[in-house]
Amino acid sequence: MPIKNIMVAVAGGAASIITAKYAIYLARVMSSKLTAVYVVNERLLQDLMRSRVVVDIEARVYEKDLEEQGKLFLERIKKAAETKKVEFESVVLRGLVHEEIIKKAQDTGTCLLVMGNPREITSRKEVFSDEGELLFREAKCPVVIVKNPEEVEKLYKEIT
Repeated sequence: MPIKNIMVAVAGGAASIITAKYAIYLARVMSSKLTAVYVVNERLLQDLMRSRVVVDIEARVYEKDLEEQGKLFLERIKKAAETKKVEFESVVLRGLVHEEIIKKAQDTGTCLLVMGNPREITSRKEVFSDEGELLFREAKCPVVIVKNPEEVEKLYKEIT
């Protein structure tokens, strides 16, 4: 059965660009549709307010900034996908990162989830609270973890 739908989870930053490039590469060589998902992390906002790092108004401004950052980031990925002739869709969601991505993957019939390497877990508590770790463990479809940025760049440049 062919892989028709690939999803890439992006959080912003340089590591997410590498992850997106690998997802674009996979989508191109497999003739798949690529969906990029950015989630505004509402848990982070709640934690910041609960610990009194920010007040409600600051949290709303920060939330808006995160959403705008996500849209700009997804636009950059869209342009990269278009240059490689990959069918592309992007989505900005809100909520718990792993839950929203898993739900969207199920709704779109995602066959393969591409994500960056989860950060190193330093405590037992993080195994149950780190969004990347939870996404990796709870995803219902196969998951590809992207490593080796040099190899990804090489593969990405090879496709025309």
